Amino acid sequence: MSARLLRSAVVRATQQRTMYENPYINRFKARSKVSEDFHKKTTGITGLFVNEHPHRALTVVYGRILRALEQMPRDAAYRKYTEAVVKQRLALVQAENDIKKLEEKIGMGQIEEVIEQAEYELETTRAMIDSKAWEPLVETAPKGQWSWPV
Repeated sequence: MSARLLRSAVVRATQQRTMYENPYINRFKARSKVSEDFHKKTTGITGLFVNEHPHRALTVVYGRILRALEQMPRDAAYRKYTEAVVKQRLALVQAENDIKKLEEKIGMGQIEEVIEQAEYELETTRAMIDSKAWEPLVETAPKGQWSWPV
């Protein structure tokens, strides 16, 4: 029984596949397809697919960031500055329907890159909440640790 299993495992491992039969590539083929009438077909960045509904995606992610920031104290520096940037960008998303003009107004690259940045910011916000970075230190910092330049 085990010899047969071993033989079948060897056969599977040694089978030759073309690049287009790669399961990793096949999984993402559907994500990379864009409708015929959409203004761009690719971002030109490997692994970053065109998002045909960036307004919806950004509204959702920015909303999640703002809700997560509410869990921090109002005077926390991270909350104040992140909230200001997110609210400004959310206002731009809601005010500008043209994707190309929105990219220009935000000024942070293609809209897909902005979406990716927002998703990373959401992860960072959740990590800040978990670490409670706004709370005072457990022990006092060594003298000169926060002085700059050294």
